[in-house]
Amino acid sequence: MTAAWNKLGPASKVGWISVAVAVVGGVIAVAHAAATDDEAEAEVEESGGILAEVARILNQAAAEQNGSNSLSSPPPRPPYTGDVSGYWRNQCLNPRGHATGNCSHEWRWVDKYTKGAEEEEDAEV
Repeated sequence: MTAAWNKLGPASKVGWISVAVAVVGGVIAVAHAAATDDEAEAEVEESGGILAEVARILNQAAAEQNGSNSLSSPPPRPPYTGDVSGYWRNQCLNPRGHATGNCSHEWRWVDKYTKGAEEEEDAEV
Protein backbone atom coordinates (compact mmCIF):
# COMPACT_ATOMS: atom_id res chain seq x y z
CA MET A 1 0.00 0.00 0.00
CA THR A 2 2.82 2.43 0.81
CA ALA A 3 4.51 1.71 -2.52
CA ALA A 4 1.28 2.48 -4.37
CA TRP A 5 0.92 5.77 -2.46
CA ASN A 6 4.49 6.77 -3.26
CA LYS A 7 3.90 6.15 -6.98
CA LEU A 8 1.04 8.68 -7.04
CA GLY A 9 1.74 12.21 -8.21
CA PRO A 10 0.92 15.27 -6.10
CA ALA A 11 -2.40 15.89 -7.86
CA SER A 12 -3.51 12.28 -7.33
CA LYS A 13 -2.57 12.46 -3.65
CA VAL A 14 -4.60 15.64 -3.23
CA GLY A 15 -7.53 13.93 -4.96
CA TRP A 16 -7.41 10.92 -2.64
CA ILE A 17 -7.06 13.11 0.43
CA SER A 18 -10.09 15.19 -0.63
CA VAL A 19 -12.11 11.98 -1.11
CA ALA A 20 -11.11 10.85 2.37
CA VAL A 21 -12.09 14.21 3.84
CA ALA A 22 -15.46 14.03 2.07
CA VAL A 23 -16.08 10.53 3.44
CA VAL A 24 -15.19 11.59 6.98
CA GLY A 25 -17.41 14.66 6.64
CA GLY A 26 -20.27 12.48 5.43
CA VAL A 27 -19.87 10.16 8.40
CA ILE A 28 -19.91 13.12 10.78
CA ALA A 29 -23.01 14.55 9.08
CA VAL A 30 -24.83 11.20 9.33
CA ALA A 31 -23.87 10.86 12.99
CA HIS A 32 -25.11 14.39 13.70
CA ALA A 33 -28.33 13.77 11.77
CA ALA A 34 -28.95 10.57 13.72
CA ALA A 35 -28.44 12.43 17.00
CA THR A 36 -30.92 15.18 16.09
CA ASP A 37 -33.27 12.84 14.20
CA ASP A 38 -35.02 11.73 17.37
CA GLU A 39 -36.06 15.32 18.13
CA ALA A 40 -37.29 15.85 14.56
CA GLU A 41 -39.30 12.61 14.60
CA ALA A 42 -41.04 13.68 17.79
CA GLU A 43 -42.00 17.02 16.19
CA VAL A 44 -43.28 15.32 13.02
CA GLU A 45 -45.38 12.85 14.99
CA GLU A 46 -46.96 15.70 16.95
CA SER A 47 -47.76 17.73 13.81
CA GLY A 48 -49.57 14.93 11.91
CA GLY A 49 -47.00 12.65 10.32
CA ILE A 50 -44.38 12.77 7.64
CA LEU A 51 -46.81 13.66 4.83
CA ALA A 52 -47.98 16.71 6.73
CA GLU A 53 -44.35 17.73 7.26
CA VAL A 54 -43.55 17.32 3.54
CA ALA A 55 -46.62 19.37 2.61
CA ARG A 56 -45.59 22.10 5.05
CA ILE A 57 -42.07 22.24 3.58
CA LEU A 58 -43.37 22.37 0.00
CA ASN A 59 -45.87 25.12 0.85
CA GLN A 60 -43.18 27.14 2.58
CA ALA A 61 -40.83 26.80 -0.41
CA ALA A 62 -43.58 27.84 -2.83
CA ALA A 63 -44.42 30.87 -0.70
CA GLU A 64 -40.76 31.91 -0.62
CA GLN A 65 -40.50 31.59 -4.41
CA ASN A 66 -43.68 33.55 -5.09
CA GLY A 67 -43.43 36.27 -2.49
CA SER A 68 -40.42 37.19 -0.49
CA ASN A 69 -37.81 35.77 -2.89
CA SER A 70 -38.64 38.33 -5.57
CA LEU A 71 -38.09 41.13 -3.07
CA SER A 72 -34.69 39.89 -1.96
CA SER A 73 -33.15 39.47 -5.41
CA PRO A 74 -32.77 42.32 -7.88
CA PRO A 75 -34.62 42.10 -11.18
CA PRO A 76 -32.61 40.58 -14.03
CA ARG A 77 -30.76 42.96 -16.30
CA PRO A 78 -32.17 43.38 -19.79
CA PRO A 79 -30.03 41.93 -22.58
CA TYR A 80 -27.32 44.23 -23.93
CA THR A 81 -28.23 46.29 -26.97
CA GLY A 82 -25.86 48.62 -28.71
CA ASP A 83 -22.66 48.74 -30.70
CA VAL A 84 -20.29 45.78 -30.52
CA SER A 85 -16.71 46.36 -31.69
CA GLY A 86 -15.12 43.97 -34.16
CA TYR A 87 -13.16 41.10 -32.63
CA TRP A 88 -11.28 37.88 -33.43
CA ARG A 89 -13.10 34.63 -32.66
CA ASN A 90 -11.49 31.17 -32.47
CA GLN A 91 -14.16 29.48 -34.63
CA CYS A 92 -14.67 25.70 -34.39
CA LEU A 93 -14.94 24.22 -37.88
CA ASN A 94 -16.59 20.94 -36.77
CA PRO A 95 -19.07 21.65 -33.93
CA ARG A 96 -20.37 18.07 -33.88
CA GLY A 97 -16.92 16.70 -33.17
CA HIS A 98 -15.93 19.46 -30.73
CA ALA A 99 -16.86 17.54 -27.57
CA THR A 100 -14.66 14.59 -28.55
CA GLY A 101 -11.78 16.76 -29.79
CA ASN A 102 -12.40 15.77 -33.41
CA CYS A 103 -12.34 19.31 -34.76
CA SER A 104 -10.08 22.09 -35.91
CA HIS A 105 -10.27 25.81 -35.20
CA GLU A 106 -9.58 28.89 -37.24
CA TRP A 107 -9.24 32.51 -36.15
CA ARG A 108 -11.95 34.55 -37.90
CA TRP A 109 -12.68 38.27 -37.76
CA VAL A 110 -16.19 39.31 -36.70
CA ASP A 111 -17.11 42.74 -38.09
CA LYS A 112 -18.50 45.54 -35.94
CA TYR A 113 -22.28 45.27 -35.52
CA THR A 114 -25.16 46.63 -33.47
CA LYS A 115 -26.69 44.10 -31.14
CA GLY A 116 -30.47 44.26 -30.87
CA ALA A 117 -30.89 46.56 -33.86
CA GLU A 118 -33.07 44.10 -35.83
CA GLU A 119 -35.38 43.53 -32.88
CA GLU A 120 -35.85 47.29 -32.41
CA GLU A 121 -36.50 47.83 -36.14
CA ASP A 122 -39.12 45.05 -36.15
CA ALA A 123 -40.86 46.66 -33.17
CA GLU A 124 -41.08 50.04 -34.96
CA VAL A 125 -42.64 48.67 -38.16
